[in-house]
Amino acid sequence: MRCILSTYCLVLSLCSHSGCAQHILFYNVENLFDTLHDRGKNDLGFTPTGAYGYGSATYFLKIRQTARALRAAINLTEQTIDIIAVAEVENRTVLLDLAKHKAIKDQGPWQVVHYDSPDHRGIDCAALINTSTTRMVDSRTISYSSPHYKSRDALLLMTRSTSMQDSVDVTSVIVHLPSKRGGASQSAPFRKMALQAVMNELDRDSAQNQLIIGDFNDIASADFFQDEIHRGWNTPAFLYPKNISGTYKFQGRWQHIDLALYRGKIRYSGEILAPPLLLEPDTKWGGYKPKRAFLGTFYTYGFSDHLPVYIFNVID
Repeated sequence: MRCILSTYCLVLSLCSHSGCAQHILFYNVENLFDTLHDRGKNDLGFTPTGAYGYGSATYFLKIRQTARALRAAINLTEQTIDIIAVAEVENRTVLLDLAKHKAIKDQGPWQVVHYDSPDHRGIDCAALINTSTTRMVDSRTISYSSPHYKSRDALLLMTRSTSMQDSVDVTSVIVHLPSKRGGASQSAPFRKMALQAVMNELDRDSAQNQLIIGDFNDIASADFFQDEIHRGWNTPAFLYPKNISGTYKFQGRWQHIDLALYRGKIRYSGEILAPPLLLEPDTKWGGYKPKRAFLGTFYTYGFSDHLPVYIFNVID
């Protein structure tokens, strides 16, 4: 699956041995909840007596499977990952349990970055920072919720490499934009609004190098995404595994919805990671699909309905 294109191999080689600021892995981990109800949040299903029957055994299996998925993805990159960016985590507790799991503990040490957001389900964006390679300069949330519309905040990180003499600050924003619930066209204004809030914050940011990564809940040809390309943002060139053209499969069609945008002096490349562990045969539509963690309310012992993406950059 790897190094299909010689030019890609050259870029990866350059990134491995010279001025590379960050290696970032993003993964929508699909419903990584704890077993407790948070007042005011629609998370009762993910409790021992809820619809999912989500008790301690299921919770620790979910932690284990998420850690195994991350380890499999990291092994495919053959690189030291500086930042693991995640979506659909409930709180700091689940991140601490994830960071100390033996599958990824030795890839760190990991610093947890998490803020609770107004999302009605209680799911957030978060990050694990590899403190052996990366120092966090600052972090904060970017909110686009209102009293009448509750959604997860974006997470802004300002980081600096600790392994380079000529290190630069990079501002990264982890997003999980509003879903297509209610229809793609009807929900598009919410994704546009959310991304615009992120852009407004980044316009006030002083870092010369900026990256937005996450689950955009839409493909790169969407109007709101292309609007930013026309305003000077760039999207990485992605390498795709054989017979896999996206990060999420819906009704037999792959959709690349886990994306990135960047601007500044650093140029980025990307790769969709599809380790065999995270795939299963698609018996209805053919080929393969992500081995998701939940099918309805039934826990499948899988991983996520998304595939992880790897973003890396070379400093010119």
